[in-house]
Amino acid sequence: MDQLVKKVNSGERLSFEEAGLLFDSMVTGGLSEPQIAASLVAMKLREETDDELAALVTILNRHKRCFKCSARDTVDTCGTGGDGKSTVNVSTAVSIILASMGFPVVKHGNTAQSGAVGSADILRALGMDLSYAGSSPEEHFERHNYVFMLAPHYHPGLKGVGKVRRELKVPTIFNLVGPLVNPADPEYQVIGINRHDRLEFISRTMVKIGRGNVTVYSSRDGYDEVSSRDKTDCVLIADGRPEKFTIDPSDFFKPFDMPVVRSAEEAKRLFLEGLNGKNEEVCNIFSLNTALALMTMRKAELKQGFAQVREHLVQGRAAKKLSEMVGK
Repeated sequence: MDQLVKKVNSGERLSFEEAGLLFDSMVTGGLSEPQIAASLVAMKLREETDDELAALVTILNRHKRCFKCSARDTVDTCGTGGDGKSTVNVSTAVSIILASMGFPVVKHGNTAQSGAVGSADILRALGMDLSYAGSSPEEHFERHNYVFMLAPHYHPGLKGVGKVRRELKVPTIFNLVGPLVNPADPEYQVIGINRHDRLEFISRTMVKIGRGNVTVYSSRDGYDEVSSRDKTDCVLIADGRPEKFTIDPSDFFKPFDMPVVRSAEEAKRLFLEGLNGKNEEVCNIFSLNTALALMTMRKAELKQGFAQVREHLVQGRAAKKLSEMVGK
């Protein structure tokens, strides 16, 4: 193992097998904190490879606590986060909208890492008990066709590197892996990433690990959502063949700045206003992002899906679904 640590810290790239050994040692306590920190920073400085990310996904999937459900055609909207722009919680809203439309949602996520309010934070603010007291995540899913899985509860291996990652205070390869290690192994995924220049890198990794029915996307103005202002580049991976396309918001509405939140209270207000169709701009961005998920699931083309979702929100169906899930 010392030789692998030396190799990566000398700026060399690791093969899939070598990276697997290194990451397995990280999550099982086989490396010291200085060795972990140095290796993660060295990878970051010369940029991680798809072999290395694929190896990390493989190791974390091997150690994860799986979520078992009998539903078919499950979907997740978890992105990498980390764009630092503190936008309204789009991907979380999309997950609730999809559930309200009858699709089984297995949402993976965490608390805020760089923005003001993360997916777990907004759901708690809205009244959802993510500890599932007196019940269980499985029971919640069976009742509501929706579950939120807080990442640390399903990935005990992350605990071994958590302290190092917090103290480094910079994103590492572990910040890319969240959407790729969903405990429920969903059939469909839409994955927003915060770095446009890494779009093809993540896409190659998805192909390498054999994942399909996935759209990976990043906006040209730096968001891990389909942007309301600028074009968003997407890669749809189906049957192992990446297909590139671009979403231009001006095809759907007059472009506007992405809605930013500065507090939990503002995040909750805008989230609800978009979900019940009362805030036209937030409603539009929720609808466009949900339309991408519907397209990925082969349920509707983008323009058809956008119109369908927008009407769904205005009619209050998504807000009603949220109320049912939080018991209000």
